[in-house]
Amino acid sequence: MIDRSYLPFQSARDHQDRGMMKWMGFFLSEHTSSLYEDKTREDLTSHLEDLEKFTLLSQLYTGQLLGDFQIKHQNKRCRFIGYVVDLDFNQVTIKSCKHHKCIQTKDILEISLGVENIDEEEKNL
Repeated sequence: MIDRSYLPFQSARDHQDRGMMKWMGFFLSEHTSSLYEDKTREDLTSHLEDLEKFTLLSQLYTGQLLGDFQIKHQNKRCRFIGYVVDLDFNQVTIKSCKHHKCIQTKDILEISLGVENIDEEEKNL
């Protein structure tokens, strides 16, 4: 313990530094917030390789099939349903009922066949 008898104030003389307790509290706080961030983090990785993406996109394009796309948009996972109307190795244009959307192929996370009926979708176009 440190001798503080020379200090003029009683509170300063009686002060006991908590030392490691402060650091443990800081560590626990940082650890808890890190665990929370890991738990709430959204997985934005794609399990498809570029060639697989391009193959699936070309199949949707040639068959004029409705596609269901999971894409990365502003660091969030978004869903987009539509037809592939323009296809390039770096980007794809998808037409939905309301608008066209140009998407970079690197931002596509998942591709699947659309669940809606094609005839109903064409009526809405």
